[in-house]
Amino acid sequence: MSINRGLKIAIDGPAGSGKSTVAREVARRLKLTYLDTGAMYRAITLKLLRENVDLTDTGQVEKVLERTVILTGPDERIYLDGEDVTAEIRTPQVNAAVSRVAELTAIRRKLVQQQKEIAAYAEGIVMEGRDISSRVMPDATHKFYLDAALTERARRRMREQHSKGLFLSFESVYNEIKERDRIDSERADSPLEIAPGVQVIDTTDLPVEEVVERVLQAVNRHRT
Repeated sequence: MSINRGLKIAIDGPAGSGKSTVAREVARRLKLTYLDTGAMYRAITLKLLRENVDLTDTGQVEKVLERTVILTGPDERIYLDGEDVTAEIRTPQVNAAVSRVAELTAIRRKLVQQQKEIAAYAEGIVMEGRDISSRVMPDATHKFYLDAALTERARRRMREQHSKGLFLSFESVYNEIKERDRIDSERADSPLEIAPGVQVIDTTDLPVEEVVERVLQAVNRHRT
């Protein structure tokens, strides 16, 4: 039996804060399940875009949800109705729409419930997103909120997109992240916020390895 069985680690933060990279590495080192909840919202966003759904039409959105199955697989693959959409959910079109989709109550209700079920059945998990500590895993054994200056977050996202062959301007990436911050923070249903009891880590000037070490040290400290 793994000595890390039962660990539930929640990592929240805005786009470009480094939470995905850190969460993935923490899960690898602790041999825990890793879940990127943002990928699930991206998957439903992709479907709504494909079907040209009016996001203001709640009935239409709910009908799409009723016939949608989102599953996660090995190697961080994400499946939409049986189709591997791991690459397609990272396009600029999905980037631009995902925050607007994620603020819809019907979508949050469905995906939060699915995320809660995943957390309940996992022997140990590192889950990252924007409402993990506050709503999905309020009972997490360890909670973190990663943040960074907006300019640095935009630089990181731009480098990431360049590595995938998406050569967007710094200004467009900066404005996109700024707008996502606004939508995520102002939405009525489980907004992006720092929940009580969360350890905040400013990653602006920190290499990924140091952030990972801080998280691991905090986890180990509370287990001794």
